[in-house]
Amino acid sequence: MKLAHVLSSIALVATVAMGPVVLAQEPPKLKLTPLQKEPLTGQPDKEVIAVIVEWPPGSGTGLHTHPGDEYTTVLEGEVVGRKEGGEAKTYAAGQSYHNEPGVVHEANNKGTGTAKTFNVFVVEKGKPVSEPVKR
Repeated sequence: MKLAHVLSSIALVATVAMGPVVLAQEPPKLKLTPLQKEPLTGQPDKEVIAVIVEWPPGSGTGLHTHPGDEYTTVLEGEVVGRKEGGEAKTYAAGQSYHNEPGVVHEANNKGTGTAKTFNVFVVEKGKPVSEPVKR
């Protein structure tokens, strides 16, 4: 009986001690796999960038913009997207969405499994594909 009491006390102390550490952890990071980066035919100042993005559960982009168009197709799982001032929309495997240049938006994986998307960006050469929005 004493051993059980000691073990449960240790477990309680460990849980309390580890609680703040668990709460302070950063959300999981997105994994980007570059596929292609090519000039846009007929528009030498623009390029097309294609990537696969893996979204672990709980991951997200934060608010950001793109200097060009973003076209996304969900390959696996679900991604929740929201344009600033708009309602959140859930996109499942096989569904696509588009974000126009300069539109503030974010996307998240609120599910329990990894999601995967195929993203294509049409941007001006030399510009970053994405810019975080600071509030």
